[in-house]
Amino acid sequence: MDTSLVVLLVRVVVSLGVVLAVMAGAAAVLRRSGVTGTATVGRRGLRRRHVPMEVIARHGLTRSTSIAVVRLGERALVLGVTEHQVSLLKEIDPEELVAPPDAEDSTEGPAGPGIGAGALPWKVALEQLREKTVRRS
Repeated sequence: MDTSLVVLLVRVVVSLGVVLAVMAGAAAVLRRSGVTGTATVGRRGLRRRHVPMEVIARHGLTRSTSIAVVRLGERALVLGVTEHQVSLLKEIDPEELVAPPDAEDSTEGPAGPGIGAGALPWKVALEQLREKTVRRS
C-alpha cells in the first residue's frame, strides 16, 4: 500500500471524527439551553413538560376528514383533521364546553363553538360547519 494513500485515509477518518465531535457538542449545548422543543432541564436531566390534553368531541365529515374539539391545558380548540394535516379552525373559550347547570334536563347538550350557552347542540353546530365546507358542483 502506498504511504500517501494511508496518510489520506487517516486524514479523512480524523476529519470525520472532528466533525462528529463538534456536532455532538453543539447538540449538548442546545439541550442544556432549552432551545430544542419544550424540554426542560431538571436534576435528573432532560424532561418534557406535561400539558394535559383531552379530546372532548369528534365528528366525522367524510371518510378521511373530521372535526375535533380538544382541550389543551387551559385552551379549547376546534380542529379540522384530514389524513395529511391538522388545521386550527377556531380557538374557543373553555367555559363554552361546560353545560350550564340547568341544562342537565334539556336534550340540547353543550353549546356549539361561539354560538352561546345552550343555544345549539354540538351535532347541529357541526352540521352547520359541514354545510359551510361542502364543495358544490
